[in-house]
Amino acid sequence: MSFEPKYLKKEEVIDLITKITEEEFLKARERSLTPLKSTVLFKGEGAYVQDINGKRYLDMTAQAWTLNHGYVNPDIMYTVYEQMHLLTHVRYGFPTIPRIKLINTLSELFGFEKVSLNNEGGGMAVEAAMKLAMVNRPGKSTFIVTYRGYHGASLATIAASSPLPSVIRFEGFGKEHFRRVPYPYCYRCPFNKSYGECNFECLMPVENLIKYDNNNDIAGMIIEPMQGPGGQIPSPPGYLERLKKILHENDILLIFDEAQTAFGRIGKWSASEYYNVKPDMITLTKALGGGFPVGALLARGDLSGFTEGEEHTTFGSDPVLFAAALASIEVTKRMKLMENAKIMGDYINKRLFEMKERHSIIGDVRGVGLFIGVELVRDNKKPATEETEYIIQSAFEKGVIFDVSMPQILKDEFTFRNVLKIKPPLIITKEEADFALDVFEECLREVEAGI
Repeated sequence: MSFEPKYLKKEEVIDLITKITEEEFLKARERSLTPLKSTVLFKGEGAYVQDINGKRYLDMTAQAWTLNHGYVNPDIMYTVYEQMHLLTHVRYGFPTIPRIKLINTLSELFGFEKVSLNNEGGGMAVEAAMKLAMVNRPGKSTFIVTYRGYHGASLATIAASSPLPSVIRFEGFGKEHFRRVPYPYCYRCPFNKSYGECNFECLMPVENLIKYDNNNDIAGMIIEPMQGPGGQIPSPPGYLERLKKILHENDILLIFDEAQTAFGRIGKWSASEYYNVKPDMITLTKALGGGFPVGALLARGDLSGFTEGEEHTTFGSDPVLFAAALASIEVTKRMKLMENAKIMGDYINKRLFEMKERHSIIGDVRGVGLFIGVELVRDNKKPATEETEYIIQSAFEKGVIFDVSMPQILKDEFTFRNVLKIKPPLIITKEEADFALDVFEECLREVEAGI
């Protein structure tokens, strides 16, 4: 099959995707139901992205921690190109070669016997996990989740996530199906304890919730092994192991939301592998598709599966997306991205801890591999929200893209955005890391000087 255009001229095709007027942008910005940033991104390569004015940015966010291989990885793009010669869409019930291979690949890679795929990502995978838990725990429809947890933006997964009043104005449907417990946030321990001396008192609310739940209605617990949007917080060693024991003693399923931690970012294929704690289910997305929207649910082999109607979506068996995911996994192995994530994560963390000695505004540096958060504070750990926002904007003007997390919600429900995220593509080099960190420290000095 030729990919030569039939009804369009080649120059028309190029114009469709490469040219835009200011009037078009302003009209779209006014018409869009969601806000559009003022910078229009145009093309990317490696760890860099370029806007329509030709300015390049070093992307320390990998576009929502998704582009582990960098922008437009040639192996992934070529795989997609070849698949598009064969099939671009089939209805959900029909298997294709990419779907069959991806099911087997994920099962063998992560050690789970059952796999469900989708074309959307993490939110749909979390909903699939909730449905599967309800299938296997008949009559139970309540889930334990954590404060500051984030599991998606659908009406169901918003209810599962902690309210973020600065960005979301509604609570979602079914909020009565979720019970919240503290996450083990050692820098701001809700029990004023220190790790190693606390005996995991943060697990007591879980035990009490199960013990005193009047309806005995808990099907599962959904948790990020390393909390992402809630503050870049890795759970402390030993916590997940004890959590699993508590849940299994009460016939409650443990579900890891690994949207951000899987596929090499933390130097392992998953946080489950990193902590050596295997849950009953894992939800996956982001880096799985190499820039294409793919989500997956992995489950224990003894759990009952879905009927076709229970997990059917029109575009849920897209062979192009699954081909991209297969290439993404293979390229991760061959490029040794997990090894580089560990090496560069250690290097970046070392430099950040050295900065912490020089800049009192850095309250905490935490993370594993290239899953790093820098919490910025004033005196008495007061969140340095405005300073963080300034640093992100100033760094952007200097050619580096950072992002921010939301680690704390107080009684007035104001969300503090004071944790700088450092989660670049896993291909990042020492020279690129040095450039980004030099810009970060320059911005720190500007804040300290009151610029």
